[in-house]
Amino acid sequence: MIKYYSEIIYGGVDGLITTFAIIAGSLGGDLSTTVIIILGLASILSDGFSMGLSSYLAEKARVKGQNALMVGLITFFSFATIGIFPLLPFFFKFNNPFLISSYVLGFLLFILGYVKEYKIMGGIETFLIGGIAAAIAYYSAKLIANYENAITKRTKQDKETI
Repeated sequence: MIKYYSEIIYGGVDGLITTFAIIAGSLGGDLSTTVIIILGLASILSDGFSMGLSSYLAEKARVKGQNALMVGLITFFSFATIGIFPLLPFFFKFNNPFLISSYVLGFLLFILGYVKEYKIMGGIETFLIGGIAAAIAYYSAKLIANYENAITKRTKQDKETI
């Protein structure tokens, strides 16, 4: 398994960030918990498959003789198994599943960054990347939702004046 260390880190970090970005974006757009779970699970499976397949094709093109299929499978399973953690609080009746998810994300990103070469700096760097991605997802969804609400309100007003 140590042989596939980079695939585990790559798949795991991307799984965490992608899943949490979907959660943050969904909350920014005021979507329901059910929608968050559906989008999160669909993303974990489809993005994990895409990453695994991409890793397989890249490895196959890069080096003949290595087990490209194993590289792809490790990437997919790392994405899916680690990426599910930020979504888990939404399956339960917590008062604030987003807060719990944020803590889980921060902890796991730090751990995945920490096991790299530069330990503390790697942990902080990976944590910051995830935080920035989540903020982009949340605030872009909030902006789009506000814009959509403004257009809907204006369209209603226009219809009422006709």
